[in-house]
Amino acid sequence: MNKKTISVSALALLVIIFVTTCTSIVYHGEIGVLLNFGKPVRIITRPGLVFRYPYPFHSMQILDARMTILEPKPSEFLTADKKNLILENSLCYKINDPILFMKTVRDKIGLEIRLTDLLSSHTGLLLGQFELSDLVNVDPQKIRYREINRQLTMLMQRDTDGLGIEIKEVFIRRIMLPEMNRYSVFQRMRAERDRIAKKYIAEGNEQGQKIRAEADKTSRVMIAEAESRALVIKGEAEAKAMKLYGDTYSKNPEFFQFYRSMEAYQKVFGDKSTLILDSDAPILKSLLKEPQP
Repeated sequence: MNKKTISVSALALLVIIFVTTCTSIVYHGEIGVLLNFGKPVRIITRPGLVFRYPYPFHSMQILDARMTILEPKPSEFLTADKKNLILENSLCYKINDPILFMKTVRDKIGLEIRLTDLLSSHTGLLLGQFELSDLVNVDPQKIRYREINRQLTMLMQRDTDGLGIEIKEVFIRRIMLPEMNRYSVFQRMRAERDRIAKKYIAEGNEQGQKIRAEADKTSRVMIAEAESRALVIKGEAEAKAMKLYGDTYSKNPEFFQFYRSMEAYQKVFGDKSTLILDSDAPILKSLLKEPQP
């Protein structure tokens, strides 16, 4: 191996040692905290290559600067009406003071342990002020999720003010019921649905009765008006008929009397009647009477 190769190898080794011991890389979405013998001295927020003294003089700790969602394990809580619920909460936070963050909780694991304990404590105390119907209800107007989430967020923001983080929002992600409570909740929901259905049926029956009563009233009025009109028409027709009969009778009384007698005989005797009459019977006189010239 010649001297040139040795020199190049030594130079490359020096460059590698320099890069690994005297530089750090801060990526987008990260915050770098430069430590001098473990004490924070500088915060790097811009992504890129950072030059520093080698360890132990300087060291670099990288923190996540993005919005982070913490999802603790589901826990069981007790409501004001002594009902057990299993809740899944989520917490959205962001590191806004890296130095204070490192002094209080040191790292993300320590922070999440502390946040989980605080969130569980506040959720238990807060749910003790609300009933099960405020969380599980067939009426959307009675559900108070927004109020509970808002109060949880305010409580967590107050108690994490000195941790170097900013709590954006706390919200209930999921509600589950213990096996012993599911049947009673389902029964309550079924009873509520039955009550609403009976209410709608009663309102429908009431409206139906009103419509039927109005229709009956209208039909009776129409029938009465029709009958009244029919009586008027019938009276007018009978009056015209009587006038016509009178006029006809006055023109030829004998013919009119003869015609009415024939109608009466037709109605009395029928089609297949057999009569035995005396020679002096009026009907024979009417039938056998010779017409006058």
